Amino acid sequence: MSLSPRSAALTTYALSSPIHQSWESALADVVGVLRIQYRSDDDVRLFLDSAEKVRHLQQSIAAKMEWNRRVIKEEMDSGIHSPPRARRIAKEVAIDFIRRYLDGEEEKLSMYRRLQDIQREKEDTLSTVLEYEREMKKVKDENAKLAISNQNLREENELMRTDKDELKLDSQKLKTENDQSRDENDRLRLENGKLREENKKVRQENQDLRNENGALRSENQKVRVENQKLRDECDDVRGENVKVRSENQSLRDENQEVRCENLKLRDNNASLRDENERLRSGNGTLMSDNRKLIQDNLELNSREDEMRMLVNIQQSILAGKAGASKEALRLQQKSHNDDVVDDSS
Repeated sequence: MSLSPRSAALTTYALSSPIHQSWESALADVVGVLRIQYRSDDDVRLFLDSAEKVRHLQQSIAAKMEWNRRVIKEEMDSGIHSPPRARRIAKEVAIDFIRRYLDGEEEKLSMYRRLQDIQREKEDTLSTVLEYEREMKKVKDENAKLAISNQNLREENELMRTDKDELKLDSQKLKTENDQSRDENDRLRLENGKLREENKKVRQENQDLRNENGALRSENQKVRVENQKLRDECDDVRGENVKVRSENQSLRDENQEVRCENLKLRDNNASLRDENERLRSGNGTLMSDNRKLIQDNLELNSREDEMRMLVNIQQSILAGKAGASKEALRLQQKSHNDDVVDDSS
C-alpha cells in the first residue's frame, strides 16, 4: 500500500469548528504513545522513528478518509464529539496502515528476491548455455533440459505479470473505494448542515417560548397584585360588616337573613382564598393557569359587586328601620306627654 503524499486537499469532518481535531493533529498526539506501546515491535518502531514515513502517513489520503469515516460514524452514533475518542481512532488507523505498509514492503521484498533469484538463474543459464554451445555436440540432452528450464522461467515471468495486473486491479478498487468515501463524506456534510439548520430553528423556538413565558409571568404578577387589592377590599368589607353587626345588636332577629347573607359572603371569600392558593401551587403550565386566573378574577369582581349591592341594601334597610324606630319613640313620647297633660287637667 502506497503512503506517498498527494497535493489534493482532503475534506475533513467539520474542520471549521474549533472543537474538532484534524487527522494531522490527532496523529501527532498519538505518535509518541505508539512508539512506547510498540517499542518491542521492531518493524513498527522503525517505521515510527522515520520522520519521512510518519510524514507520508500524515499526508495519506486513504488514512485521512478512514479516520474521518470512523470519527463521523462514532459521533453520529453517540451524538457527541470526544477528542480522546478521535485520538484513539487515529491510533487504530495509524497501526492498520502501518501494518498494511509493512505487509506491502514484505511482499515487494519477497518479489524482489524472487526476481534476483530468477536473474541469477538466468545468468547461470546463460553461462551454462555458452558452455553448452561449446560442447553442443556432446551435450544435446542437457541442452534440451535447459530449454525446459527456460520454459519454466517464462511461465514464472508470466505469473509475475499476472500478479502485477492483480495489483493494478487492487489499486483501481482502492481508487473506487476512495471515491465512494468522498461521496459519503459529502452526503454526511449535507446531513450535518441540515441538522445545524434544524438546531437553529429549535433554539429560536426555545427563545420564543422563553419570551412568552416571561410575558406570562409579568401578566401573572399583575393578576396577583389585583388579587391583593381584592383581598384588601374584602378586609374592608369584613370591617364594615363587623360595624354593622355591632350597631344592629338589638335587631338580630329582624336581620337574620342579612346575617345569613354575610355568612355566605364569608364562605365565598374563603373559597376565593382557597382558589388563590390553588392558583399559586398550580402554576406549572402558565397559559392554562393564566386563563383560569382571569376567569376567577371576573367571578370575583361579579361577587364583589353583588356583595357591595347587598351591603348597600342592608345599610338602606337599617337606615329605614332606624328612622322608623326614632319616629315610633317620638310618637310614644308625645302620647306620654299628652297623657300627662290630661292627668294634670
